[in-house]
Amino acid sequence: MDKKPEKLVPEVRFKGFTDDWEQHKLEEIAEFYNGDRGPNYPKPSEIVEQGVPFINAGDLINGHIDYRNCKHITSDKFNQLNGAKLKINDIVYCLRGTIGKNGLVNSDANATIASSLVCIRPVKLRPLFLFQILNSSIEERQRKMVDEGAAQPNISATNLKKFLIPVPNDNEQEKIGEVFSKLNHLITLQQ
Repeated sequence: MDKKPEKLVPEVRFKGFTDDWEQHKLEEIAEFYNGDRGPNYPKPSEIVEQGVPFINAGDLINGHIDYRNCKHITSDKFNQLNGAKLKINDIVYCLRGTIGKNGLVNSDANATIASSLVCIRPVKLRPLFLFQILNSSIEERQRKMVDEGAAQPNISATNLKKFLIPVPNDNEQEKIGEVFSKLNHLITLQQ
């Protein structure tokens, strides 16, 4: 029998919202797609000047994917890969190195990711809301608890899937996502 989600009541709310929030494991509200780790993984000789973006952790900048300096692979190589094929509103999340670093996919361009990354595709919640949660102390506390790295920080996608995410109703998710997105934009402009 499925366990019912835990109910949460936040202390600070936007006016007009009173419903309890539920707490879910990330795997219950999102799908996960790893970067290909198999024999088809692009070799340095298969990187080309122009083609399909091949996103690495260094391409995740301030919550966005910076396509200007990313590596590229051919369409044929892209079609050979079994890993993530990015879609708009996916969140690319770093599992090794600068763990937790992430970026929201905001374009419809075909792209894929390196093996150190995972694609999180929100299913039962708003992408912008999940993106804000993954850039909050809620994510940071859980990430620090499951860091498995010695020489280099890393977490497994299996542990990431177990992160507990507070989930309000759709309208409140939308409002929270919008407000924090605007706030982040203002901070970026001031910097």
